[in-house]
Amino acid sequence: MEKRHGRGIQLWKNKSKYTGQWKNDKPNGYGKFESSNGDYYIGDWLDGQANGKGLFVNNNGSKYEGDWKNDKQNGEGVEIWPDGSEYKGSYSNGAKNGFGEFRWGNGCIYVGNFVNNDICGKGKYIFGDNRFYEGMWKDNKMNGFGRFEWPDGKIFEGEYLNDKKDGFGIFNWPDGRIYKGYWKNGKQHGEGDYYNPKTKEWKRGLWEYGKRIKWIKKEE
Repeated sequence: MEKRHGRGIQLWKNKSKYTGQWKNDKPNGYGKFESSNGDYYIGDWLDGQANGKGLFVNNNGSKYEGDWKNDKQNGEGVEIWPDGSEYKGSYSNGAKNGFGEFRWGNGCIYVGNFVNNDICGKGKYIFGDNRFYEGMWKDNKMNGFGRFEWPDGKIFEGEYLNDKKDGFGIFNWPDGRIYKGYWKNGKQHGEGDYYNPKTKEWKRGLWEYGKRIKWIKKEE
């Protein structure tokens, strides 16, 4: 039986269809595959798999355009979803891996590192209300050292764990107050130094889950 070679069309019983170039009985070169479920891919092929540049459109309205290897997103690409969300950046083995920019439909933006589709490593996240966090991430959560700023001028710089301040950190208020000390589960917890701009004095205190328990005298 002769092997398919050159330009041709293949139809399957389930109504799927390939139109394009063939070599050695497999899609090779440029072609379009239309799935029976409404998905389609148009672009480069190598030995029956998407390889090179191509566009994939999902029947749910999402689409990816960029680099492919062995039927998977691999290299640089752009992915867009029906709600207006968009990702531009690196892919590896079918997942977001490496540096990229993700813009959500609600106005939030993340620019930084990804690992297997998750925000992981160093990056900056801008919220829809213009708050932003820049620092370390793990499994889509603020984790490690980072800096968080609010539009009204509040600033926190320190350690995070599972999206919450945890460990040592410095919090600055717009009116000049400062807290330098320890945090747990998002609240001041443990010893810390507090600066009062009205008296221009530093005091050391002991906090427990956001509530100051006592001031610590120097001899203590």
